[in-house]
Amino acid sequence: MNSKEKKELARLIESAYKLERKLSNSLMTLKLERETHVPDLLTRIRILPGIAVVAQKDKVARFFDGDAQLTIRIKFLSKTDDILKSIKNLSKMIKNLPGVKSVALETYNKRKITMKGKKLIF
Repeated sequence: MNSKEKKELARLIESAYKLERKLSNSLMTLKLERETHVPDLLTRIRILPGIAVVAQKDKVARFFDGDAQLTIRIKFLSKTDDILKSIKNLSKMIKNLPGVKSVALETYNKRKITMKGKKLIF
């Protein structure tokens, strides 16, 4: 086997074990209902399809009206290269969890993402 064939074989072996896309990193702020138990919510987010890591960024902010605000960092494997589509999909899954009122995107891969100058809120 020559050098060129060895390199091609190594590339094929590597591609069998490597992910097709890199993990995306996102910072989100969740608006929560009063009774939401944050550790259980984080566990529910962790078991969503495509989620690799979920971490609480800051402590929970509680307001007089009973609502709460939680900032989280999520690493996930998107199904598509379309940023908006993958963010919408992720936000929809999180928003469908019990106790989540809204999901606001702060950053995506360390960049602020806005639409028409406004923060994306789902």
